[in-house]
Amino acid sequence: MSELVIQHPVLGDLIYEEVLKGYVGSIELSEMPLKINLVADADNIEVVGNQLISFLESDEFEDAFIAGLERLLEIKNRDWLNDGEAEYVLEELFDFVSLDAIVVYEDKIELYTDDLELLWRNRAVMKYNHQYQLISVEIDINEE
Repeated sequence: MSELVIQHPVLGDLIYEEVLKGYVGSIELSEMPLKINLVADADNIEVVGNQLISFLESDEFEDAFIAGLERLLEIKNRDWLNDGEAEYVLEELFDFVSLDAIVVYEDKIELYTDDLELLWRNRAVMKYNHQYQLISVEIDINEE
């Protein structure tokens, strides 16, 4: 059985959620709350937590996020435009897309966005390796 609460020295209390198979918590990023989920066993949680901190503090974080937005822009303009809706440009996405959650696995990082209806109540998932290189951008379809 996994420990139910782990205290990370920077991220604070992380609570194990069986459904998510990881430790969850939240932090503030640019004065906005950000959900975090670290998917690892209790023995590796500090390593995965430190990977998250390194990612957020790295100079590459902004470039990685912009690379994800560029891919999202391609997907939006190709597959997610309403009839008669004009194509978007990257600068417009900055007004619509915010970071909602980060999930860190031992082998990848996923950024979940909140897009204010840009994707019709669905959200984008940007997947990166631990060298902050974009692997893919996928639309997480809301089944409600």
